[in-house]
Amino acid sequence: MTSEEEIMKQLIDYAHEKIEKNNAYPFCAFIVKNGVIISRGYNLRVNAYGDKTMHGEMEAIKKACKSLHAGVFLKGYSLYSTCEPCLACFDSALWSGINKFIFSVSHVDYPNYFNDHPYHIEDYEKDNPDEITVIRDILRQKGKELFKKAKQKYGW
Repeated sequence: MTSEEEIMKQLIDYAHEKIEKNNAYPFCAFIVKNGVIISRGYNLRVNAYGDKTMHGEMEAIKKACKSLHAGVFLKGYSLYSTCEPCLACFDSALWSGINKFIFSVSHVDYPNYFNDHPYHIEDYEKDNPDEITVIRDILRQKGKELFKKAKQKYGW
């Protein structure tokens, strides 16, 4: 197993735990540097809280910035996500300095989660080929199983 796969396995396990213990959605994220998990975030069921920014990626970014002290950019850090980040999360990660994105499933796997997002990471990659690194489909089958579990639980 590669280091990316090992971290993704931990992330998918974390997402399963959050679905069970916190009634969360499966969109979870880690901020990682040099193989060390700096922060974790899970989707706080944005509809239940009425706050559309409570995505797993946003929560992980906020926690990383807070733990590393305000004003610190996350250049050199990676965003691991169970699913390709939405446009808002992707932009927030870029704004914070993150330039490496690793995810399990994508908009290709779950187009209904992305139907209101006309722009995806692959579009940014094409427009800015030297700015970001993207590693897709890490433990994709396990990611699909995670989302299947969530679909059964929440009736999506």
